[in-house]
Amino acid sequence: MGRVFNVALLSIMIVGAIVTYQMKHQAEMAAAEVARLEAETAEEKNRIALLKAEWSMLTQPGRIQSVVEKYADYFELQPFSPDQIGTIAEIPLRPVGQDGDASQALARLAAGGAAVR
Repeated sequence: MGRVFNVALLSIMIVGAIVTYQMKHQAEMAAAEVARLEAETAEEKNRIALLKAEWSMLTQPGRIQSVVEKYADYFELQPFSPDQIGTIAEIPLRPVGQDGDASQALARLAAGGAAVR
């Protein structure tokens, strides 16, 4: 009887050790995955910061002006004139039955101020 009890306890101890090892291995794998994801996140944040800096440089008014002047024949841009600004009254109303009520569209237009045509 005592020998059977000892064998049962030994078996339980071996199974417990195996389960503990598996749990430890899974925890190590999860920690490695978390570290990989954190490294990826840091790399993406660095890329975003670099892209923001590049965007800031590319959209500087002085740089844009020099590009427009350099490629004026290609862009065929014309100076902006004051008569291009219209009023709300000059904007045609949307016909009733398209994308909601006309009174809602009129209210949105009235709240918007001047429009560019």
